[in-house]
Amino acid sequence: MRGRGAGGSVPKGRDGTVAMLACAGQLGALLAGFVVVQFGRTDEYGRPPGALLGLLCVVVFGPPLLLLIGALHTFVVTAPVALAADVVARRTRGPVWQWQVALLVVLAAVYALAVAQAGAPYVPAWAWIAGSGVLPLLGVGLFRRSERRRDAPVGTGALWFLSLTAGTLLTVVSVVSCVVALATGLVGDYSPPQLTRAQLVGVWRGDGGAEIRLDDGGGAVLTAVPYEFMDDEGRCDGRSSWRYVPGDGTAGGTVEFEPVGACVLGPWTVGGTAERPELYELVGDPDAGDVRILVRQDAP
Repeated sequence: MRGRGAGGSVPKGRDGTVAMLACAGQLGALLAGFVVVQFGRTDEYGRPPGALLGLLCVVVFGPPLLLLIGALHTFVVTAPVALAADVVARRTRGPVWQWQVALLVVLAAVYALAVAQAGAPYVPAWAWIAGSGVLPLLGVGLFRRSERRRDAPVGTGALWFLSLTAGTLLTVVSVVSCVVALATGLVGDYSPPQLTRAQLVGVWRGDGGAEIRLDDGGGAVLTAVPYEFMDDEGRCDGRSSWRYVPGDGTAGGTVEFEPVGACVLGPWTVGGTAERPELYELVGDPDAGDVRILVRQDAP
C-alpha cells in the first residue's frame, strides 16, 4: 500500500519491517554487550563466566528470537506511535517527529504502569520503554526521507542490507565499549558488602526451612542448615559457635562454625548487598555448583 508524502510516494508497508529490524538491531547490541560483561567477570557468588554452551545457544537462537521480539515491539510500540503521529501531524501541520516523541512518552507511561504492577520500579521502566522506541522510530523516519528523496522505494534487499550493516556496527560499538569498560575497571567484578561482626548478629533464613541464629556472644543455633562434607551430606540442627573472618575488600568475609555432632559445616561467605546481605555456600563444581543462600531477616 502506498501513501503520498511530501516529494513522492512512500510505501508505508515497509515501516513495520524497518522498525522490526531496528529494534532487533538495538536488542542484539545490548545482548552482545551483556554477554561480553558476563564472560569478562565472575558472578556475585564467585563463579567464573558462563559455559561455552551458553554462548553457543545465544549465537544460534539469538537472531530469530531478536526478530520475534522486534516484531512484537513494533506491533505494540512503534506502529501505534508512528500511525498516531502521522494522523495528528496531518491535522495540526506540525512536525511528525515532535508528535512521535510526545506519543512515545505517553504510551511508555501507560505500559510502565503494567510493568510496575509486576514489581519493577515505575520510573526506570518508563525510561526503558520510551528509550526502546527511539531507534525504531528514527529508522522509520530515515527510510521515509530516503524514499522521498529518491521518489522510489528502497528495495527489499537493500533494506535488509542497510539494516543489518547498521545493526552490526552498533553491535561492534557495544562490544568495544564493554571491553574498554572491563579493561579500565569502569565495569568491574562484583564487590561484596564489607560487614562488621556486629552486623552479622541476627537471623538468617534460606530455602527448605534453613535458619541460622547468630548471637553477639559467639553462639549459633542451626535449624535444617544444609551441609556437605566429603561423602556425608544432610541438614544440621543444634547449637554451635561461630567466628567471623573479614574480607579484604574484593572478597567477602566468611562465617565459620564449629561442628555440630556429625555435621561439619563449611565456611559461609558474605554476599548480597549492604541493604540485603546474604550468607552463601557454593557446593559442588566451582564452575557451576549449587549455591545455597541465607538472607538476613533482621538487624541487631
